[in-house]
Order: sequence, then structure tokens, then C-alpha cells
Amino acid sequence: MSSSFARQIIRDALRIRDQELVWIHTWDHSLDLAQEILQQAHLHGAAVVLSMVSESSITHLLKQAPLEAVNTPPSHLFNGVSRANALIILDGPENPGIFRTADKGKALAITSNLTRLLSTAFSKRVRTVYVRTTAFTEQAAKTYGISHEKLLQESNRCLTMNQAKMLDLGHRIESLLRKHREIHLSSSEGTDLRFRTRGSPLIDDGIIDQADLQNKNVLTQLPAGTLSIPVDETSAEGTIIFTWPRAFLSDTIDKLRLDFKKGEITDFRAHKGEKTFERAIRGGEKMSDRLTRLVFGINSQASTPFGQPLDVLIPGTITLGLGDNSAIGGRVQSNFSYEHTLNDAIVSIGPTAVIMDGKLTL
Repeated sequence: MSSSFARQIIRDALRIRDQELVWIHTWDHSLDLAQEILQQAHLHGAAVVLSMVSESSITHLLKQAPLEAVNTPPSHLFNGVSRANALIILDGPENPGIFRTADKGKALAITSNLTRLLSTAFSKRVRTVYVRTTAFTEQAAKTYGISHEKLLQESNRCLTMNQAKMLDLGHRIESLLRKHREIHLSSSEGTDLRFRTRGSPLIDDGIIDQADLQNKNVLTQLPAGTLSIPVDETSAEGTIIFTWPRAFLSDTIDKLRLDFKKGEITDFRAHKGEKTFERAIRGGEKMSDRLTRLVFGINSQASTPFGQPLDVLIPGTITLGLGDNSAIGGRVQSNFSYEHTLNDAIVSIGPTAVIMDGKLTL
């Protein structure tokens, strides 16, 4: 699969051209795929820079380095990426368990570099592919207590998305979001939340084409299948209860409840992972406790929840994000980013209920 997947990234998703500069950022466990991508880029006449982070070096930082050193952003990486035409990020690490016993401030500092890298690429209009699948390792599945085989099956199925169907669904939601800014979520579990969107919706269909570039949409993720829009960070009022779990910093955040007033989290509770969540939002920069983005799943191939990023693709779900939203054109820049998928709410855009009983009504 690695050769065909590499071709999909270079030829289809990024449409690399002669003389372009491609930057590949990988973990050591996904170096084989990175080299396949590099070779495909060379076949298209591109120059390539490959940067790699090793799990052993991150483990050393987490155990030995002072927090001040870990908090220092790798400026050479950001400066180099800002000069590239295209960026490919292979997600990791192979074993997220390295964060389990680490100081959560250090863990957040290291993971926040990815948020900053995406923000840098977006601000410089660098076409970017964020590859989720490389994080779906056997060790990761074991850490989060899920089936590795089923996770890979779901990921591979999501990669066979029907682009036309995805775009049709995305455009129908987009049409409503352009007419109405008011969003209301409610559920029998106790969710009752209202907020406003701002800016323009971005549809991620796995390809960055000329229309995307004209709309300043330079980011795609593989597997793809979302519609994202920034949220007015002062607008959230009410309560949301997530019944699906979320894998985060080698922990699982389960049954998370968030209470909002004027956009800010005033209280939170979780049956599991509450301390991890608390340390993360307390240790984040500005807006880490604000609702800042809304994401609709539009990949018809996605169906199985894992508490992993694939949940965000499932039609009939929405995903809410805290912290940074600059990678989707929002105005909040932060070192913190957290998202959680909601599967059981009635979701209304203005007067129209677009999701009921876990199904899209459009």
C-alpha cells in the first residue's frame, strides 16, 4: 500500500509540480513511507527536504530536559516549512505511552509543536497533507484499548471515500452555514449548548485543488471527509456532554462534560481522564478554555467510533474543538488544541435541524 498511498499524496492530494519544494516531516517509525513519498516527489520534479523526530529523542526530552527547553519551538523547522510549497506530516509517535508518565506540561509542549507547525503552514499558504494513519500503530491501539485490526480496516475503508458524494454533502451543509450563524445542540444526555460561527466553511475532501487555493484552503487530512468552520470564541453558552471517549496524551477522556459562559469553560467533569484534561487546558496558552471550531463528518465510509481522529469523519456526528483554530482560517492562535466528537445530539443550524438521532437529515 505504501507506494500507491505515496502516489495518492503527491499526485492527487497535493498535485506536486516540477521545481516545487516539498517538506516531509516524519517520525522514525514511518520513515519507510516517508521515503516512498520522497521518491514520488522526485518523479514529479520536486526538491525534497525530510525532517524526522525519533521516539527515543522525545523520550529523553520528556525524562531529562527542563520544561523551558521543551517549550522552545524548533524555529529552524518552522522557518524551513514556511519556504516550502508543500508540507506532508506523518503523524505519530509509534507508542503514545511515552506520554503516560511524563510531566503533562512537557507532553503538551511537545504535542503543541504540531499545532504551531500547521498554523505556520496555513499562514504561509503552504499546501499541507496531514496523514493520520501513521499514528494508528499496534502500540497505540494497545495504549487506548482498541482493536488494531479493526482500526486499520476502518482507516483503509475511509481512504476509499467517494469524493463526489462527500462534496455534495459538504456543499449542502455549507449552504446553510453561509445563511445562518446560530448553532444549537441538544440531547437527552443533558447537552444544551448554543454558539455562533464566524468566517467561511472549509470542506476537506482529500485533495487541494485550484478552487481550494482560491478559498485559501491549503490543508487536507488523510483519510479526509470533514467540513470545518471557526466558532466565535465568546459565544458558547450552556452545557455539552460527550458520551464517546477521546484518546488524548496516552489517556482516555471519557464522559466529558463542559459548561460554558460567554464562550469560556466555567466547569468541567469527566468519568475518566479528568486530571489529564485539566492539566492540558490549564497549561495551554490563550483560548485553551474556549470553544473555537465546529466540524461536521461527511465521509460516508466512516462508521466505527474509536476515540481516535477517525471519529470526526462519521456523518451524523459533529466534533467541537478548543484552542487553536488558525489552521482553518480562525483568529485564535494557541499552543493548545483539543477536539471531541459528539454523536447523540440534535444539531440545528439556524431554524434547520441537520442532525437527529445520529443521522444527517439533509
